[in-house]
Amino acid sequence: MKKLLIIGIALLVFASVVYAAKFTCYRYVNGHPTGGWISVEADSKSEAEAKAYARFKELGGQIDYCKCRY
Repeated sequence: MKKLLIIGIALLVFASVVYAAKFTCYRYVNGHPTGGWISVEADSKSEAEAKAYARFKELGGQIDYCKCRY
C-alpha cells in the first residue's frame, strides 16, 4: 500500500512538472541579446516564445525576436 502511494505521488509530481514548464526567455535586437529576460510558463518552446514576445512588446522597447530555454 505504501509503495502504491509513493508511486501515485511521484506520478502526480511528474505530471505537474511536465504540464506547466517554466521557460526563461531573452529579448534580441539586431541579432544580439539585450540583457532583458522574463520567465514564462508554457507547454512548448514555440508557445513560450510567442508569449514572451507579446509580453516584451507590452513592456515596451525594441525587440526583433526572442529565444527561450527550458
